Amino acid sequence: MTAAAPASDTPVPVTASGGERGGVRTMVRYALRTHRWAFAGVAFLGFVGPYSTGASYAKLAATAAARASFGRQTTAIGPQLAYLVPLPIRPDTVAGYLWWKGLTWMTLVVAVWGLAAATGLIRNEEERGLMETWLATPFSRVRLLLSRVGAFAIAALGAVVITALGTAAGLAAGKATVAFPALAEQGVSVLGMALASFGIGLAAAQLASTRRSALALGGVVMLALYALDALARVNPSLDGWAAISPFHLSDLTTAVVPGGHFAGAPTLALYGIAVVLIALSALGFWRRDLLGSLLHRRAGKTRAVWSASTVPLLRIPVLRTLWQQRIGLAGWVIGSVAGAAFIVSIAHGTGKLLQSAGGFKSYFAAAGTSSAATAVVTSVWLSIAAVIVAAYAITQTSHWASEDAGGRLEMEIAQPIARWRVVAERAVTLVVAALLMAAVGSVVTGAVAPSQGVHLDTGALVTATALLALLALTFGAVGALVISRLPRVAVPVLAVVAVAGFYIPLFAPLFKWPGWVLDLSLFHLYGTPLTTGVYWTGLWVMVAIVVVGCGGAMAAMRVREVGR
Repeated sequence: MTAAAPASDTPVPVTASGGERGGVRTMVRYALRTHRWAFAGVAFLGFVGPYSTGASYAKLAATAAARASFGRQTTAIGPQLAYLVPLPIRPDTVAGYLWWKGLTWMTLVVAVWGLAAATGLIRNEEERGLMETWLATPFSRVRLLLSRVGAFAIAALGAVVITALGTAAGLAAGKATVAFPALAEQGVSVLGMALASFGIGLAAAQLASTRRSALALGGVVMLALYALDALARVNPSLDGWAAISPFHLSDLTTAVVPGGHFAGAPTLALYGIAVVLIALSALGFWRRDLLGSLLHRRAGKTRAVWSASTVPLLRIPVLRTLWQQRIGLAGWVIGSVAGAAFIVSIAHGTGKLLQSAGGFKSYFAAAGTSSAATAVVTSVWLSIAAVIVAAYAITQTSHWASEDAGGRLEMEIAQPIARWRVVAERAVTLVVAALLMAAVGSVVTGAVAPSQGVHLDTGALVTATALLALLALTFGAVGALVISRLPRVAVPVLAVVAVAGFYIPLFAPLFKWPGWVLDLSLFHLYGTPLTTGVYWTGLWVMVAIVVVGCGGAMAAMRVREVGR
């Protein structure tokens, strides 16, 4: 007689349909879903950026003589902007100008995407408790991480393909063509840049202990690598050191430029950097604890605190929030100072070169001034400052949404305070922070401008600074209103508003859109207060958006269920 097998109470792990491969496919599909909004944004920029560049070139340089003159002037301007973009190559052709102004900018876009995606996928899932669920399945940590890498590679490949289509469309708009192999070679380089940036972010996620610290660490590394590439452009003796920068390796491929080439070895190095960093990250993820870091710090003695701080200023909600964000806010302020100092310092030389180029006459007319240097300060720096405060507002909206989903908002409203005050405090904090960034940047602008022969009206500069804070609040009001109904889509919605607002003023003259279309852009509503004064229509529209957005968010906060 054969004894029956003893029953076991131990649950047997069950894989997804199709066995282990089916489970991996499920994980890849899940990871792809997390990229859908970022993919849509990057793909949109990848198509619209090159296309608008090619179409605008056809307007700026319609004849052979105009293209030759435009090329000479752009070549002369190149060294002035070498700290920002690579030196132009064959700007007398639409393909050369498109590579310089369109594709090199896309390198920055995919680099930021790769860094943010890598630091968010792993650390965000750990902080939300999802990683424990994934690791309860019969899959190793390495396989789990590689599924995330594969999903990003698929998304990045799709964005690169759409960028190639945008490049072809831009060249066609400029009445030029490009061979398919050249497009493919340029795309391979852009994809390598995305994967290398993803590898840097993934490595930072293993060394840091939180998503924010991982993003900050990765951002510092990427900024240093970008600065190294920029320094090498103006100092060729640094070319050897610049070879470690993915930005430098990517810029070496100029396949779409007439007479350009595909840098095989540097592109292979990009993929090598990605493979090495991903492999090291997989090893680090396998060895470290969840919510832990590879860099173990010795725990020190801390003093127990049983009472609130005695500093009276920290009892004010807005100042307390700003103090909590002091490190990140300091980074934004430093970035504003650096941007203002650099752009204004080259205003005279750049303006003089632009003034000698006939194709830029409409540029000065749009700026509302006959001074080329003043036009550079107004149109270039204030446009960048507007983008900076908008980006800060979007970042804060992401923070508000994470507080909602993470439970911090629930604890906050459990205190004896009115719910509407949460929205009001967020709005005031955003205004104060944006005003601080704008004010410091304006002080630097006013201090450096006289050395460039630019004498700005103090009252106009103060007005421009105040309107920058209003612009940030407008973005924040839209974000607060969306959060009150759909917190998860608030950041994608704001990103769409920002991107559309950036491109509408560029497309409107090309396609001769009516004037009311321009008012759909929040950046157009800001206007050019430094030279043409306040755009009153835009001012009242932004005020109306703030009232509706913040008012609607306050009303919804009183009745909505937090976390949904």
